[in-house]
Amino acid sequence: MPALTIRNIPERTLERLRTRAARGHRSLNGEILALFEEAAGEVPEGPVYMPPVPLPPKPTFRVLRPGEEPPPLSPAERKKRLEKLESIRWVDSRSTEEIIADIVGSRTMGREVNL
Repeated sequence: MPALTIRNIPERTLERLRTRAARGHRSLNGEILALFEEAAGEVPEGPVYMPPVPLPPKPTFRVLRPGEEPPPLSPAERKKRLEKLESIRWVDSRSTEEIIADIVGSRTMGREVNL
């Protein structure tokens, strides 16, 4: 029977194959043969259509270098961001003094806190 050697298998792929073999109660070789037989049985006749792979979305942020200013926002983008910020509001029934008292009361003793 012919033999086949596969080199440079990534460790993660090999680990996944071993896990898959164990689940199927097969040896690693048996699992690989089963995968090859399954793949070889699905060879279509004629040209094969491969749908295009979608590109990942473009990043919506860019890291600024120290001292670099962010680019100005368009009026529409500025309005959109402000509306988003305005929809996120801190809601607390306590007064400012009560919140400060809670913060001061939960601090570690021995340090002076002036709010």
